[in-house]
Amino acid sequence: MSTAQHTAQWPQSLDDRTAETEPTDGRVARSRRSRRAIVDAMRALHAEGDLRPTAPRVAERAGVSVRTVWQQFADMETLLVEADRRDNEILRSLADRIDPELPLAGRVAMFTGQRARILEQMTPSWRAARIHEPFSPELARNKAKTLAKAKTELETVFTPELGKLAGKKRQQLLDGLHSISIWSFWEALRTELLLGPEQAEELFRATFTGLLGAAGFA
Repeated sequence: MSTAQHTAQWPQSLDDRTAETEPTDGRVARSRRSRRAIVDAMRALHAEGDLRPTAPRVAERAGVSVRTVWQQFADMETLLVEADRRDNEILRSLADRIDPELPLAGRVAMFTGQRARILEQMTPSWRAARIHEPFSPELARNKAKTLAKAKTELETVFTPELGKLAGKKRQQLLDGLHSISIWSFWEALRTELLLGPEQAEELFRATFTGLLGAAGFA
């Protein structure tokens, strides 16, 4: 299924996907709801293109006071890290396991389709995070973890092919496939080449298939 055909939308909050026990203490419950609203407001503003929203903008969108924002978060970086954490939880919920024993063509279609959908939906948050990463060690660590997990997933799905190569050839194929499967490549397709989601996915899949073919896997 192409990115353009996929109609699933991000949940406004992780509560849409996971049940969470509401605290019985009224003040604690209100505090939790406020915190959740602030994080979701930050995410919504990112999705609308406001990659560096101010505390007043976040407070207005969340329906709380600026004072409440500062009561919940020490600074805007802390809020951004929390929004990034929430989005990464959603990312994990979007990723389905792909059986490495399936035929190669099927795995390629499933992997590139799923990865394109995730990259497209995570774009607003990752654009915002990219602005702040040079100044936030925690955001930089989160990015490194996300890239490592993405590479591990790729390596798992295409274990049969990678297992037939050794040394430099194996590493080159893995690095090549990984380099075109990460968000920076997708962002270049969307913003530098100005491709739509469906066009970007088609080029991503064709490039992915080409690298496998060049390594001897038709």
